[in-house]
Amino acid sequence: MRKNTLPYLLLPLSFVAMLVAACQQQTDEEKTIASTHPKLEERLQRDSVRTPITSEENPELYQRYRLRMEAYQSDEAFRVQEAYKGRLAPLDEASHADARQHSKDLQEGLKQGVNFAGRYTVVTVECGTTCQEHYVVDRQDGKVLDKLQSSTGAKFSPDSRIFIVNPPDSSQNYVECPYCEPAAYVLEQGKFRKLPQGQ
Repeated sequence: MRKNTLPYLLLPLSFVAMLVAACQQQTDEEKTIASTHPKLEERLQRDSVRTPITSEENPELYQRYRLRMEAYQSDEAFRVQEAYKGRLAPLDEASHADARQHSKDLQEGLKQGVNFAGRYTVVTVECGTTCQEHYVVDRQDGKVLDKLQSSTGAKFSPDSRIFIVNPPDSSQNYVECPYCEPAAYVLEQGKFRKLPQGQ
């Protein structure tokens, strides 16, 4: 009789083991991707998602930048009184460390003539995605004097010494893109000086 009852005793034990295995599998399936990948979970905790900016924040920043940049551009203190009308000198490649490297682009850009601060030519050279380098060449002697880098372009004129990097743009999200922030510079004695933002 013992031989006959043993299979019946073993049956419930195997059934219990199957139930435990099934529950364990269900528990594993319910785990999130992050909980099964400790490094990912750690990274998600570290790189918390910022709350999107409200529709009021970006227009306020844009207006602040726009008003400040326009104030600099219209300031008579930065106005050029006399424009250079002499012979336009060719590029002096020995005047700047980058001049030979970008010689072709610079020489092509000089064909624009004077386009900044009365006697200079600004030549823009692409330096990658959302990256531009702006070289200032003195047209009296062909020397490359200085350069500025931007992410969304630049604004300048032949009758002003003001140079705007990343001109204000109402479609730009300045909270999400701090390197797109507008900035104003003035050319003084062949070098750029950054002007205060005027918060």
